[in-house]
This record gives sequence, structure tokens and C-alpha cells, in this order.
Amino acid sequence: MVPAALLPALALIAGAAGGIAFPIAWRLLLWPLPLLPAGAALAWRARSPRLTTLVIVIGFASAGAVLGAHAREAAIDTPLRLLLDREFGGFRIDALGVPAGHGPVQTRALLTEDASRADDVTTLRAQVREVRLHDEWIPVDGGVVLSVGGLIAPARADGWRRGRIIDAPVTFRRPARYLDDGVADFERQAALQGVTLLGSIKSGLLVDVAQHGTIVSEWAAGVRERVRRTVTRRVAPHSALSAAIVAAVLIGDRSGLPDEIRTRLQAAGTYHVIAISGGNIAILAAVILVALAITGTAGRPAALITLLLLIGYAQVVTAGPSVWRATLVALVYLIARLFDHRTGPWQAIAVAGALLACVQPLDVRDAGFILTFGATGALLELMRRGPLGPRSRVIAWLVASIAASAAVEIVLLPVMAITFSRVTAAGLLLNLAAVPLMAVVQIAGMAVACMDSIDVLAGLSGWIAHLAAAAIVESARLVEVAPWLTRRVPAPSAAIVLAYYAGLAAILGTTKITKIDQPRRSRRSRRETWLFVSFVSSWLTTATVIVTGTNPFASLTTAGDPNRLRLIVFDVGQGDAMVLEVAGRKGPPYDATLMIDTGGSPFGNGGFDIGVRIVEPALWARGIRTLQTVLLTHGDPDHIGGAAALVHDFDPRAVWQGVPVRRAAALQEVLAHARDRDVPVEERHQGDEFALGRARIRVLNPPPPDWERQRVRNDDSVVLEVVYGDVAILLTGDISAEVERDIAPRLAQAKTRILKVAHHGSRSSTSQELLDAWRPQIAVISCGRGNPFGHPAPEVVDRLTAIGASIYRTDRDGEITVDTNGETVLVTTYIGGRTRSRSAGVSLAKP
Repeated sequence: MVPAALLPALALIAGAAGGIAFPIAWRLLLWPLPLLPAGAALAWRARSPRLTTLVIVIGFASAGAVLGAHAREAAIDTPLRLLLDREFGGFRIDALGVPAGHGPVQTRALLTEDASRADDVTTLRAQVREVRLHDEWIPVDGGVVLSVGGLIAPARADGWRRGRIIDAPVTFRRPARYLDDGVADFERQAALQGVTLLGSIKSGLLVDVAQHGTIVSEWAAGVRERVRRTVTRRVAPHSALSAAIVAAVLIGDRSGLPDEIRTRLQAAGTYHVIAISGGNIAILAAVILVALAITGTAGRPAALITLLLLIGYAQVVTAGPSVWRATLVALVYLIARLFDHRTGPWQAIAVAGALLACVQPLDVRDAGFILTFGATGALLELMRRGPLGPRSRVIAWLVASIAASAAVEIVLLPVMAITFSRVTAAGLLLNLAAVPLMAVVQIAGMAVACMDSIDVLAGLSGWIAHLAAAAIVESARLVEVAPWLTRRVPAPSAAIVLAYYAGLAAILGTTKITKIDQPRRSRRSRRETWLFVSFVSSWLTTATVIVTGTNPFASLTTAGDPNRLRLIVFDVGQGDAMVLEVAGRKGPPYDATLMIDTGGSPFGNGGFDIGVRIVEPALWARGIRTLQTVLLTHGDPDHIGGAAALVHDFDPRAVWQGVPVRRAAALQEVLAHARDRDVPVEERHQGDEFALGRARIRVLNPPPPDWERQRVRNDDSVVLEVVYGDVAILLTGDISAEVERDIAPRLAQAKTRILKVAHHGSRSSTSQELLDAWRPQIAVISCGRGNPFGHPAPEVVDRLTAIGASIYRTDRDGEITVDTNGETVLVTTYIGGRTRSRSAGVSLAKP
């Protein structure tokens, strides 16, 4: 029997998700609601249970849509964002396509998390309460993430605790946006996660604690600090990494985890064990109930004490929504026990999900929400279908554990592919060890925190916690030994996801009629068996599409003119990343692909892998699954930041570099990664010529080195001239005017000339000598919005405008695509989620 709350809860959640996803004003969604009581009355009068159920589902879905749409509007258009927009125009794009700046604004904000420290940067998450403008404090509201600079910030960070109000001068800016096909809108995502703006504070000396928190928040902060100190004292001497794992499991503080460990655990499918969720709450509740049972406390008093302790624990930890989700499920169950109501698990989960959708509608789009309830639903459905395997307890436990892990992996496969662009089979086995090990870490960690004053017990508990934490980390090395167990994949389309879950639902609905031990089957049962087989085949087909990352419509999307060349300049902020596709003799999809640079930040990636988050999804959106070659024009971080990910996930046949720089650590790390994967690393120098499909490519720079470079030099950038029919493309890296003057006499004088402007439009490049000698009709500039270097320099733009070149810029136009058949050229840009075509002084080919 379906639990009474399940269908309304699912309708409410689905409605909220739809209201968030689709840009419909919430007020427009109110009009159907008054009609629903009349519909319910008619259905009741007609004594039609199905019609009554339908009206109830529509009613809850409509209510959810209103809640979701309202929450979306409130998150995106916060009072803080609107006020600063109105006051400074600081977040609107000006005539040059970049946001205008503003000075620091005195700000009062409520800290929503304790300060975290990583990579010499102290980060604060806060909710702005007031800003001071025109000598007056103005009440506003908006979530922000603040970066505090200076050497003094770490020393003062212990005083910046959740619940306290700080006062500081803040320079606000918009979260980064990357306007590429297939790439998520990070600004919108951040807003829906409660972060409307980013901000920076020059020094920790400028941050004052204006007001301490409430008694509860100060107590919770004290508990967190005590846990950190005891874990540092008892676990860190064995391993700093083990201490970070224990802190993550106990209080949700994952700031001490290195990025490579996070990536390894995610690839292994065991990252969830160090994120506080339902399993941790269940273990804590079990420990409390066992302790109470030992003291003779049971029944309603035990349920009440457990309920209060779980609420207190949720106040202490820093993991946010995931803790409250898990705690709320436990609270619903315990409250039902208090009133002696035998609440079934499905009923408790449905009520908890509906309450979350009402209180925090934006949570329904969070991956954690889907993972939590999806995994729990899979386990409950598995248990409902009865025991599995033989009667031996050990074997039965093993079979049940594997079946439970498999059920969770199957239900969440599309979610993992969409959310993390990754599927993994390693978790199927590793979770058999990781989940019990997490329980050991949690119980031993709690013992450390509670018995710190007893040296022998605290020391022993710390050692046990270290062993379990180390085992979790080391078990994840399975994906290094067997890398085929995990793979990066593009997010599947909505049609594939719907087909997957429709097939899965059909299988679950028809399993009850497939009885393999039935000696004689009727004609109807045979038809139903064939129907079951067809459902399984359809489901397996969609699962294969998701796991392999293949595009079932590839033959349709790649059909076209076989005589074509395409250059795609991706919007990667203040960096360079582009791909050159050339049709081979057989035409698409047999294209040769050359990746030229891979993006990054001039200040380092800071934990943001631009290859994983930006470049790979943009390549997948263009139907590119493999790369023939990756060229690194030179070793600056804004050109090689995504290279390691591309080498790992796109299996290039070769990696090219120009002048080797043995002391460039980041570059050497990428090249070492390529060699570890048996990808040859080759050097390209002036005078090299080769064919890419039907295109002819010449290397114009650098000349073979006559001395060993001690550092990366812009003038050592690899410069390529690509000639395809009557069209020539010059790709310049970061060379200066001096190199431009050297290569200008050697350039092909094609009818149509396209210049990728050097060094992001720096004034030291794009010299008048080059422009006079070659006179490009199209100029493409890759630069970041509001970058601190002022790129492109106004004089560069003026020089290009003076020769009549049409200028395209990634900061203003987003992703730029140049298509040519060797005679005509089509330039297409990405703006606001749409593409547009513009004439660039040359004839246009039809898209």
C-alpha cells in the first residue's frame, strides 16, 4: 500500500523543482489554486478515488511551484544586489562589455559558518544585514562569500565564528560566469545556493566583531572549537589527513581536506561517508539510545532525550542542509514515537521531504537532497521486497550489503552523471568497507571528544580513529589501480534521464508477475514476460548511453559539409582555451581535433579545476569526446590550468609544448601526468609544418632554444598559422610586439585573415607593424570580465578598429565560433544562452 503522504510529498517536491527551473513569475502560478477546492469537492461527490487523487496531486504540485518560483526570485534579486546595482551600477555591463567597479562598502554581516582557511586565504560565509552608504546604515539582505587577505587573518580567524556579526569594508563583485554552450551558469547556481555576491577584505585588521552570537550559537561554536582542539591533539600526531577526516565526520568541517583527496574519494564513490548525512545521524541516534538503554531509559523518555540531543548536534555541526535533512527525518520518526504512532519509514521520509520543500524550497534542487532521499528510497524498496540470498547470516549480510549498494548506485546513476559528470562502479565494493569504517571514525571520534581528559582512553580512541580514517582514504586508491572503474561523462539529456527512470519504474512494476519457478505459464503471463524483457532491454540501453557518455543522435548532429574547419574560442575568463576541428577525408564525425591551451587563472586555480568545470563540458556540448592533440603554447597558469583533466579524460594521442622549462613546476606536473598515461610529449618549433585534416599548419615561433630557460616566457609561446583554402588563422599565444615583427613577413596573404589577438589584448602586443603587414578582417580576444589588467587595452581596440577589423571578445560575446569552408566564414557568438551571427567584413556561410 502506498503511504498516504508519499504522492502529495512527491507532487510538492516536483512542483518546487519546476518552479525553480522555469523562469515563471510566482504570482502567475497562483491563479489555479482557488479552483482546486472546487475540483476536490466534485471529485469527492463523484466518489472517484482516482480523480480525487489527481486533484490532490495537482494541488500540491501547484503549491510547490509557487513556493519554488518565489524562492528563486528572492534568491536571485536580493535587496543587497538591487541596492548596489542602483547605487553604483556596479554589476551592470558597461559599453565595453565589462562590469564597472566600486570602492569598499562598510558592511555588517551575520556569519553563517566559522571562518575557514585554505591556500593562505581566509574565507567567510555571511548574510549581509546592513551597508553604510552616504553616512547612513541601510538594512539589506543577501548571502555573500568574503575573502580576507593579509598575514594577520589566520591569527584572528578563531574569533570569526558562526552567529557573530562582523563589521568590515567590503569590495563586492559578481560571481564568475562562463558563457559557453554546455557550461552551467555559476552565478545563478551560487544565488540559488544563497550566495548573491562575492567580496574581498584587504586585511584581517579591518574585520571587527560588532556583536557576539546568541547563547546557543556561542555554545555551539565553543563545542566545535573544543572538538577541533581535541582532534588536533589526539589524532593529528598520527596523521594530519586523518585528523581532517575525523573533523569532517564529527562536525562537518572539511576545510582541512586537500583537493586531491576530495577528488580521489569522489572518483571512488565514497566521498559521501565524510559528509555528515543520514548515516551519521542514525549512528549518533543509535549510540544515544544504547546509552540510555544501559541506564534503564526507554520508550517515550528515550525518544524525547534523543530528539533533543539530535537538535543540539544539528546546531553544532557546520555541514548545513544535509544535516538538517537527515535530522528532520529522525525527528519525524521520534516525534511519532512520542505520540505512540507507528510511523512507517516511507511515511517519515515523505513527511520530512515535504516539510523541507515548504521551509527551504531551494533545497530540492540541491544534489544532496536528491542523493539523500534517492538512496534512502532505494534501500527501503529493497527491504520491502524481502530478504535476499541464503540463510547463512554472514553470507546473507554480504549479499544484502552488495544488493543495497547496487540499488543505490542504480537509482542514483543519472543524478551522479548530471551533478558530478562522473559514473563509478568502484563504490559498489568500496562502500562495503567505507560505511563501517565511517562508523568507526565517528564513534572513536566522539570518544576522543568526550574523554579527552582520560589520556589512555583518548589516546587509544584517537589511534583507532586514525586507522579507520586512513583505511577510508587508502581504499579509494582502487580507482588508481583499476581506473576503468570510474569515468567522466557528459550530463545525459532530459530525454535519456526520463527514459531511464521510466524503464526502471516499469521493471519494478512488472517484477511481481515474473515467477521463474512457475511450472506452467498462461499466454498472458508469457506476454507479460516478453514485456518485462523489453523494459529491461530499453533500460539497459539508456544506462549504457549514460555510462559510456555516447550521444545516440551523434550521426544527426555531425552531418554536414565535409569541407569545413571550425575554431572554437571558449570563454574561460582571463585565460586561453580553444579547439581547432578540421574535417577529414570522410567528413564529420571523423574530425581531427587540436586543443590549443586549456584555460586557467593567472593567479592559480585555487581549487577550481577549469578543465573539469568549464572546458570539458564545453567540448562535450560540441560533440567532442576525444582529442587528437593538446598543444600548450607556454607554461603560464592561465593557459595550462585545465590540461591535466583533459589529458586524463580525453585521451589525446600527443601533448605538444614549445620551449621546455624544467623549473616550471605546474607545467612539468602536467607533462608528467601525460607520460604516466603513455601520452607522448613532443616539442614544436619554428619551421615545423604538418597537416591537420585538410588544413596546413605552420609553426612560426619559437625557434629552437639555444639556452636553457629558467622560467616561462611569453615570447616563447608557440605560434601557429592555419591555412584552409583561402582562409588563414593566426594563433599567437602571449607573444609581444617583438615576436610579431619577426613573424609578420612570413605570414600567408590569404583572402580572409583571422587574428587571435595575443596576450588577451595587452598593450604590449597586437602592434601596428603586424596589423599593417597582415590587416586581419576578424580579431578574436580572449579575456575575463572585469579583469584587473584592463585587457583588452583601449589602444589595442583602437588599432584594430582603425584597420576595419570586426572585433569579438569572450568577455562580451562569450564563446566564439569561427566556421569556414575555405572560401566563406561564419562567426557565431554565445550571448545570454543564445547564439547570434555577425558579418565580419567577409561573406557568411549558412550555419
